Amino acid sequence: MQNLIGLPNLTHTLQVTGCHIGRYPPGWEYPRHHHHLFELLCCLEGEVVQEINRKSVTLRPGDWLLINAGVRHKTANKSLMDYEFFNVHFDLDDLDIRRLLGLTPYRLISAGDAARSGVLNRYVEELQAVMKQSPGDESDTGAGLENKLLLQANIMLIVREMLLLIRGQQAESTDAVSVTLFAADAAHLIEEKLSLGLSEDISIASVAKELNMSRSQCTKLFTKVYGLSPKQYVSRKKLAMAKELLVSSYLPVSEIAERLGFQSASHFSRQFRRWTGQSPTAFKPKHRGNVPGAGESPSAD
Repeated sequence: MQNLIGLPNLTHTLQVTGCHIGRYPPGWEYPRHHHHLFELLCCLEGEVVQEINRKSVTLRPGDWLLINAGVRHKTANKSLMDYEFFNVHFDLDDLDIRRLLGLTPYRLISAGDAARSGVLNRYVEELQAVMKQSPGDESDTGAGLENKLLLQANIMLIVREMLLLIRGQQAESTDAVSVTLFAADAAHLIEEKLSLGLSEDISIASVAKELNMSRSQCTKLFTKVYGLSPKQYVSRKKLAMAKELLVSSYLPVSEIAERLGFQSASHFSRQFRRWTGQSPTAFKPKHRGNVPGAGESPSAD
């Protein structure tokens, strides 16, 4: 008898819009701003002050800072030394990972905690080596493709270490559970309602009414726990389901659109393009393209 060990289908993706290693002189500042993605920052040398939600957070060599999407912040080098840093702006469409990353507006990982991981510095060094080897290389052949994979792999490994460190911080904090207990219960109930209503294009207003809550209260509680709004959650959930169905089934695009609550295949195709930059047909594995009924109609895009 054979014992097989397998993984579930994995269709979640990593989005990276910026990955930098830089150095700035004393007095350098970056004005208050925000991003639609997570920002992960590591101080390599010197010292820098991050002003986040009217709070000042000082980063010293080896410290890491995770800033939630949408959080306004300002950066200033107030020391007498150059400030060298590594940072990356990223997002993942895995909802459980996003929920954990987005529990707080920001999270500071001290140099001591980061050092206990034992591998973070190595991942950053490997990123440095790849970026210096081919700075700005957008080639889709040869070393360009290999370096893209190396960059993504190391960023994913860094995010994994952040998740482990965050879990460790939560385990040490007795206040975190009690403070978020009501919010977590309410948000999980909202999430359940949203998940069950995906095929009906459910609205947050209808969920709030069913739970005897105001729409704003419903949105705030959900965003606090999951790190994204109910609307963003539904979009990401539908994207994950769409990817799964396109990759693992022979369903025509029109039926997938109907299952996900879209008004038409063309509406679904337009939205899928906005999500991924590809049409549903292009996303399908090529070996499924010639299966009867597996493609989309010429008008679907």
